[in-house]
Amino acid sequence: MNGFRLIVALLPLVFSGLTGCSTIMQGAPLPEGFAVRQIAKADAGTPFASNPNGGFAAVSKGAVQVHDTGGAVRIISEGTPSALSFSPKGDLLAAVLPAGKSSALLLFDRQGKVVAETVIAEELTSVAWRSESQLLATAVQITKFSFGSQLKSVLYLWDGATPPVATTLSQVTVRPGLAKLPEETLRGTFFLAVSPYRDEIAYGALKDPPVFTPYLRVMVRHLKSGTVKELGRISVGQAGAVYAPDGESLLVGDAHSLTRRLSIPEGREMDAWPSPGSYPALSPSGSYLFLDGRVYQDGRAILSFPSRAKAAFLPDGSGLLVSYDGRIYQVSGLQDRAAAALPADLGRLLELRRQRSLGLVTEKEYRAQKQQLSAP
Repeated sequence: MNGFRLIVALLPLVFSGLTGCSTIMQGAPLPEGFAVRQIAKADAGTPFASNPNGGFAAVSKGAVQVHDTGGAVRIISEGTPSALSFSPKGDLLAAVLPAGKSSALLLFDRQGKVVAETVIAEELTSVAWRSESQLLATAVQITKFSFGSQLKSVLYLWDGATPPVATTLSQVTVRPGLAKLPEETLRGTFFLAVSPYRDEIAYGALKDPPVFTPYLRVMVRHLKSGTVKELGRISVGQAGAVYAPDGESLLVGDAHSLTRRLSIPEGREMDAWPSPGSYPALSPSGSYLFLDGRVYQDGRAILSFPSRAKAAFLPDGSGLLVSYDGRIYQVSGLQDRAAAALPADLGRLLELRRQRSLGLVTEKEYRAQKQQLSAP
């Protein structure tokens, strides 16, 4: 039975009687082996990030704080960032600090020292890592006209040493109906997801065709080859996406419909959940899914939080961090495992994926050769 039919059949969960968790948990008693506890306070509506090495970063009292696994807390920067992201190995923390219509992009080391800084004359919407030494950042430029507005999404690549390099991802002129929406809402239509192999990104591209209803195109771009293709289409609104751990499918939220899992590169729907999925998250192996406040295990809802809660799974698969209403909670008891190690000959796999993006190998050939590379 697929996830859609399982989930539709489920009754809402209501957690009660949990000391200190009345503001976060909802429903019947916790499943055996699970526990929830508040571990930190954070300014409401601010970002937080889980460290692959353990611990996390959050914002409290207008300052960026790093929380170590042992419980130690240190302030590394004053100011409220719009985005936080740890590097793949957890050695660096990227933070975006808004400065009017510009953004300061900073990199901190483990001790909280600023090791690199640049200013981009845009309001950055997100940051993610392409590698341990290369950072991706995105912005949506909005230019207003009497007949509508032009939206241009831009991807910046920064190595921490040289000026960021900009690449236009999409550009569209929208009619007055869409143009009158708040700029924050328009920027929210753009999302960014990075493949586990860090060679490919998925993002949203707004389209407003004459006569027809506007929609978002789900695009996939190979960073090295530069090839771009449309994977699917979703409704206009706050959307989110996350790659599956194997990099072969994409979970895409739809603001007014389902969250779907689409295969790459053909875009075939593999599963669906009746939930918008603005901030989806997957556990390291993909066995658990966090979607609009609910935690699913292999398609079955097992925990429920407020729908506006955001979450990040712990890198060892033992639990997750949940941020809601100015507090951060840790949920323990998950039976996931750490993400699978990348192939020993990663270079060959990355080249194979590049060839697939260019159409030099078929999907069947790609999967056969990938299986050979993964064989012991």
